[in-house]
Amino acid sequence: MISKKIVNKTIHFGRPEMLPYQVIIDMERFREERTKEEYRQVKRLADKARQDFMLIDLKYSSDWKPEKRKRMEYSMGAYTHYEIEDEWGVVWNELRTVVHPLEKDWSLMKDYKLPDPFGPGRFDEAAQKIKDNQEKYLLGAVWFTLFERLWMLRGFDNMLIDPYINYDEFEKLRDAIHEYNLAIIKQWLDLGVDGIFISDDWGGQKKLLVDPEYWRKFYKPCYQEIFDLVHSGGADIWMHSCGNVKEIIPDLINMGLDVLNPVQPQAMDIDELGKKFAGKICFYGGLDVQETIPHGKPEDIKNEIIHFIKVLSTRDGGYIPSTSHTVLPDTSVENIRILFELLAEYSVNMKQ
Repeated sequence: MISKKIVNKTIHFGRPEMLPYQVIIDMERFREERTKEEYRQVKRLADKARQDFMLIDLKYSSDWKPEKRKRMEYSMGAYTHYEIEDEWGVVWNELRTVVHPLEKDWSLMKDYKLPDPFGPGRFDEAAQKIKDNQEKYLLGAVWFTLFERLWMLRGFDNMLIDPYINYDEFEKLRDAIHEYNLAIIKQWLDLGVDGIFISDDWGGQKKLLVDPEYWRKFYKPCYQEIFDLVHSGGADIWMHSCGNVKEIIPDLINMGLDVLNPVQPQAMDIDELGKKFAGKICFYGGLDVQETIPHGKPEDIKNEIIHFIKVLSTRDGGYIPSTSHTVLPDTSVENIRILFELLAEYSVNMKQ
């Protein structure tokens, strides 16, 4: 059975012979923080693992001319600061904080230009990857889709209150970003991807970052249009949203969301999710990178994999075992090896 069929059957409850699985590792940090041999071992494990689906990113348009590609300040004998500007004019520094180009005043919108979704070269590399990996289930990425893109441009506090005190400006910017996303998605669909992966982190550690009615009023209609567009193009819609998003999972199911990621066990009760929603949506993620994987014993990792497969999937599928986020260098090579081995075993032996 080719990988694409495995993923399709899992998502659509078609009784797959095995489950697709994935381990997400921050290889760059492993390279920087662990020994060369440890890095090589982890890379070999990742390269040898079964890869049933592939998330494909976009490149910036070739005509983008940033003011700050990279700037470093040299202090006390070492590089202590850097800034990188993205295509939206957001400047990121080494602490992952940002400079928000529209934060000071809405008057800045007059001269602000969004990136061109049809910019030259944007899809060139993606198109080649799609051509080279037809046996895999292929996902086109639309990172920082709406909520996150807005706060990156306006600042988080501004973004939360804008719908109430600056609604006209908020609506104009939200809709401009939304139209950009729709244009990107249409191009992904034209290239023949199997799914679209969008991302907006709506959850905190204990609950949604906003009132659910706020989400439903100001954002849900945009997501519904995205979901409908993706489905009309014959593809599946995947959504990444960190934290506790339990309050809006019924909405997402009714809207037609196919796959929800990352399903963080430190933020949501996995047993409760399984009881309420297993069989209604495909879950992707869950395996705890905060405690079990970095600090657990082999038996702990084994028990978690088995438990999550039993709780989040049905006999017809509906679960993609994967890490709840990125595996970091505080995890031993041995635990990573065990994780890969157990996922390979229990993704096939689903009934154990």
